Amino acid sequence: MRENDPGLISRSQQFAVAAVSPFNHDMLSLTLVLLAAQPSFCDEKPNHRAAASHGRPAKGSVDGAEALIDSEAVRILPARHRERCLNWGTPRLVHALERAGTDVQKKVAQSPVLGVGNIGRPQGGSLAPYSHSHQAGRDCDISFYAVNARGPVAAEDLEHFTASLRSVDGNLRFDVERNWALVESLLRDDSIDIEWIFVSNPLKKALLAHAKATGVPAYLLSAAEERLHQPSDAPPHDDHFHLRLRCTASERATGCVD
Repeated sequence: MRENDPGLISRSQQFAVAAVSPFNHDMLSLTLVLLAAQPSFCDEKPNHRAAASHGRPAKGSVDGAEALIDSEAVRILPARHRERCLNWGTPRLVHALERAGTDVQKKVAQSPVLGVGNIGRPQGGSLAPYSHSHQAGRDCDISFYAVNARGPVAAEDLEHFTASLRSVDGNLRFDVERNWALVESLLRDDSIDIEWIFVSNPLKKALLAHAKATGVPAYLLSAAEERLHQPSDAPPHDDHFHLRLRCTASERATGCVD
C-alpha cells in the first residue's frame, strides 16, 4: 500500500464499520487486516538524552526527540496521520516546522494551518509500512497548501497534484504563492541545513517560476533549484514535500550520516 492511497480508511472509520456490522465476519476480518497494516506508535516514548540524530535516514535513531504539537500555525494531518503518533523529530526540525507555518500566515493573508504528515517515532527507527526513511529524526512529510473555488483550504490529508497544478479530482489548485512562501521560509531558516526538499518536477517548475517572477534574490533561487528535487528511486512526490535535514557537525562526530 502506498502512503497516500485514498483507498485506506481511518482507524475510527474501521471501528465504525465493525460496529454497524457486528455479525459480518468477512468485514470484521478485513478491518483487522487494515488495522494491522496501519500500525500506531502511540505507546512509545522519547528518551531523555541530549538531542541528536544518529545513523542514516533509512537506518537510524534519534535521542531527545520532541513532538510537534498542533497549533494555529501547524498541525498533524487529521485524516490518517494523527492516530499514528509519528509526530516526533529532532527539536531543530520540529521548531523549523512551527516557524514555517507561522511565517506563511504572516506573509500571505488568510493562510490556513500547515499540515504535517509523518515525521518519526519517539526514538527513531523503522516506520514500516509507511516509509523506508524517517528513521533518524531529520525527515518530515509536509502537505501542500491548496485552494478551491472558495479560497484557501486546510489540508486534511495528502493530496496528489498533476502537472496542470490541479488535484486529481479537479477540485483543488496547487497554491503556488503559499507553497513558495513555505519553501522560502525553510531555506532562510539559519537553524537548519536542508539536504533535500523532495517534490515532483512539474511542481518544482511552478515554484521556481513564481520565485523568479517575484524577484527573489539570486542566492535563494539557486538554493531552491538545488534542494527542490524529484527523487529517482521513489514516487515523484506529487502529493507532499519531503523535507530532509543534514546532520550537524556534532552529530557527524557520533555517527550521523547524510
